[in-house]
Amino acid sequence: MKTIGTFSIGIFALLLVACEPASKTQQAKQPPGAELKIVTHPDYPMQARQVAEGVYAVITPARDFPNAENKGWNSNSGFVVTAEGVLVVDTGSSEKIGAALRETIRTVTDKPVKWVVNTHGHGDHWLGTHAFIGEGAEVIASDTVAGRIENEGEYWVNLFNSMTEGAIGQPQTVVPATRVTGHMKRRLGGLEVELLPSGSSHSPGDVLVWLPGKKVLIAGDVVYTDRAPATFDGKVKQWIAFLTELEAMPVEVVIPGHGNVGSKADITRQRDYLAAIWASVSAGFEEERQAFEIIPQARANTAQFAEFYPGYEKNLPESVSHVYLQVEAAAF
Repeated sequence: MKTIGTFSIGIFALLLVACEPASKTQQAKQPPGAELKIVTHPDYPMQARQVAEGVYAVITPARDFPNAENKGWNSNSGFVVTAEGVLVVDTGSSEKIGAALRETIRTVTDKPVKWVVNTHGHGDHWLGTHAFIGEGAEVIASDTVAGRIENEGEYWVNLFNSMTEGAIGQPQTVVPATRVTGHMKRRLGGLEVELLPSGSSHSPGDVLVWLPGKKVLIAGDVVYTDRAPATFDGKVKQWIAFLTELEAMPVEVVIPGHGNVGSKADITRQRDYLAAIWASVSAGFEEERQAFEIIPQARANTAQFAEFYPGYEKNLPESVSHVYLQVEAAAF
């Protein structure tokens, strides 16, 4: 079996996943009296959906990767209005997208953006950060993610410009100054905020934003809805364990990195899906089968998830390959 040797190969392999319509994810209800604030933008028609008091999700309609049609806007953002200013979680694939997000926030509040969290190192979640620097925002990420941003900025700009036919332009990289080295609790504008390291579940250095007083989890790519999770850069066994930890928390609303606003049911579903893949691959490996030989059984063991994860048929073989390498490594 051929090992995927570089990060670039991994990301391009993901482009094989098909663009599909949204699935049947169980969405959390909007709170009573919540409003939908809409920005009429020529390229990025964003909506700020209130999911709890002061907490908003900005959900892209795209269920694929950055391309010319979506102009790079393929990932979600969240923001929280506090007494002193706004906390933004993930800023999109370009400074243009970040600017559209800033306009969307302005439909809700004129308070300055004081804090930005970059949940992980994939460029579709942080290349928009420069749009908020003029407001003096504190940029926060894990040590690992900050290092990736510093070292991989040019790579992501070139990759996304290639994928979008130049739509993202030349965003400036902003290296986070505040580093998360473990479970961190802070009060931001009077609001209790927790930054939760995932153990590099989805990708090296992932952090999630937990708002215990709101029971809202802004999960980055540790949680997906409406799309099968991308496993090329993660530690799947750790991911399963971490999702189990999240299930034990009093989460009511999940803002995922990709897909519609969801609930704890989406955490459980994703954990079950990844666990079924891991079990299928482990059993096949014990029987000395290669990854491609395991795919039919893995498909049978995960068929119940197909209706929830558009693109499942093309995503599953890749995930089996990724998990096979991890199961193999654990055996030696």
